[in-house]
Amino acid sequence: MVDGNPEHRREALSALSSIGGSDDAAVNLVENVLSTDKDAVVRQTAAAALGLMKARQAIPALKTALDDPSDEVAFQAAKSLTDMGDTSGQEVIKGVLAGNVKTGPNMVTGAIRDAKHKLRHPQILFWMGAEDVTGTFLGPAAMGLPVAKDAFSDKGAGGRAAAAASLDKDPDPYALTLLEWAVTDDSWGVRLAAAKALGTRGNDNSIPKLKPLMDDKHFSVQCMAAASIIHIQDRDNGTPTTSVTTLGVKKK
Repeated sequence: MVDGNPEHRREALSALSSIGGSDDAAVNLVENVLSTDKDAVVRQTAAAALGLMKARQAIPALKTALDDPSDEVAFQAAKSLTDMGDTSGQEVIKGVLAGNVKTGPNMVTGAIRDAKHKLRHPQILFWMGAEDVTGTFLGPAAMGLPVAKDAFSDKGAGGRAAAAASLDKDPDPYALTLLEWAVTDDSWGVRLAAAKALGTRGNDNSIPKLKPLMDDKHFSVQCMAAASIIHIQDRDNGTPTTSVTTLGVKKK
């Protein structure tokens, strides 16, 4: 891929991502871009494309990209690995979310300290904005989350939302701890992503952490918290013991 225009290379990668991982020639081309392109945004797009292609043969290349000098590339490689069921990049993802978790009990602060200790790139996506969160970068893990500029108005919120969305199936207890604390994030976009992830990753003990979101000033957060509470109850108890109406969701 020798086009001198980085935007053209990104567009070509987006097209290649639609082919799927069964085409070895396409996967090899994207891997080559990931490892050699001089433009960090192009490498980031290549990492995202490999995840969308579900190209498991590219997992070694994505693992190498976890050490990319660009934090955005490293995060996207971690996310693509996660989307394909590989846990190699999970500490990178946890560290993004842990960076803005509020101080809490000893168990929580210990989890945050551990995540930060393991994190290779502690400043990943600090400057990531709403435009970068849309589409590819939230990806399948955040399907259904509305994206609005005010949801990610502060720097780093987009990265934290993407991290929260990617932890929905992480079995590590630290992932659950971080998600439960992310529901207090200053950004409503992060609270929304954390609430959604807790519907899958949470348990009965997560419900008290979700209930305060029923009074969130953003209706989307209220609805997502209600849905996650019902999902947890349905999964853990066999039948939901409450409903959106009885939880008090109301349009502002």
